[in-house]
Amino acid sequence: MGSFYLKGNNMESMIETLFNTLDAKTKELQQDNGHSFIENLGLAMEDIYMNQREMLEQSTLSDRRKAFQFAYLSMLKEEMIQPNHQITPDSIGYFVSYMVKMFTEDVTDITILDIASGTGHLSATINEQNPDKSFQHALVEVDPVLARVSVHLANFLEVPFDIYPQDAMMPLQVDEVDVVVGDLPVGYYPVDERSHEMKLGFKEGHSFSHHLMIEQSVQGLKPGGFAMLIVPSQLFEYDRVEQLQQFIATETYMQAFLNLPKSLFKTESAQKSILVLQKKPLENSLPVEVLLANIPDFKDSQAMKKFLDEFNEWFEINRKNK
Repeated sequence: MGSFYLKGNNMESMIETLFNTLDAKTKELQQDNGHSFIENLGLAMEDIYMNQREMLEQSTLSDRRKAFQFAYLSMLKEEMIQPNHQITPDSIGYFVSYMVKMFTEDVTDITILDIASGTGHLSATINEQNPDKSFQHALVEVDPVLARVSVHLANFLEVPFDIYPQDAMMPLQVDEVDVVVGDLPVGYYPVDERSHEMKLGFKEGHSFSHHLMIEQSVQGLKPGGFAMLIVPSQLFEYDRVEQLQQFIATETYMQAFLNLPKSLFKTESAQKSILVLQKKPLENSLPVEVLLANIPDFKDSQAMKKFLDEFNEWFEINRKNK
């Protein structure tokens, strides 16, 4: 794995210090216990939290999150991991954070559910990018290894996460929230008995897990709350999509479908978009003009500024008086 250095900076930064400490401790633990890298990275964060308080207190929330991210990405070079163990990249996390900021601009205390939360990195990014807001985070993750890592990450960042280690398709143990976010896993859900109880379950065969998770996200919202979900770009092009379209039209006001830059994905089939839904409020409210757009390459600052100006104009017209 080697040490991580930031170019153009001779003095070791706090991110580097944290990264190298995490990296060294993780390797040491791997030699001792033979557990997976992911598990030992969690234990390494806990060790710093418990035993190296001085170093932790000299760092910012951003330093800690980035050090964790670099350690996790470094691990990918060493150990093959399953696709659902990937973390949401910063470029996408930052944009979801911006959506959260815009759609909750008049609210400072926010209950937020991260459905299929993985390591908790997306929640950590949203927290870091919205310092003016106070979040009550609920994270739902079925994988016990990832759920434990998110506990260690919460301690390491000193950001309170309430973590629910459960199947996100089963009845949620979380009260209705203001916002739901999620980087949704794509595929088939194997528990037919449960999917048959849900509106987006298929009558025959396994149902689409990402459809069911959209349903769970909407059900988990307070009336008028918002879901910002990372979904396949071909979401509305799959077979049997009428059921999903009917559910969205009945239960929500669709706000936006924003295609993420193609440069972020290796193949066309892997491309993702951000789906923004509002659960219908209790009082009568009018639907908005749905924003359908392609987010430009994040490195193209001029195109990104133009896109954000257009988004802000759409928001001003469609959301300000809602």
